[in-house]
Amino acid sequence: MDEVYTISSTEKVQQLERELAAQLAELKAEIEDYGVLPGTPSRAYSSVPIPKDASYFRKEREIILKKGLQVTEAKPLVIQADVMQRELESCLRREYTAANLPLLLHQFFTDRITRLVQCKYLHMPRWKRFCTHSNVIEQLYPLYQVGTKN
Repeated sequence: MDEVYTISSTEKVQQLERELAAQLAELKAEIEDYGVLPGTPSRAYSSVPIPKDASYFRKEREIILKKGLQVTEAKPLVIQADVMQRELESCLRREYTAANLPLLLHQFFTDRITRLVQCKYLHMPRWKRFCTHSNVIEQLYPLYQVGTKN
């Protein structure tokens, strides 16, 4: 699109640019001659900026026009039959195969390992407390012997 439209190509635009350049040069000369504002002690304290060149405004206009010439592409067509075909294929595909089953099991136990470690840690102090009280063991010993005779 940049090749089709050239910026500042018409005579009218070029004439306006020349007028702008002349006005800016005149304004700069006036600022340099009389100071920025009457009554200000120095140009360093002025809030009025020195006007820019006509080339600056030409570049700014080019950037804005190039942004206006940018057009987004059309979105690709979504064919409902293709979407339904992909869904059907995913439903017919086997979820668990010999290739991915070890990976799924590994992932499952990797996720569960923290819970298993916590359970182990909680059971160990309980067992230790249980074993330290001899009267509990004495009370449960007959039940243990009955269970082993069957």
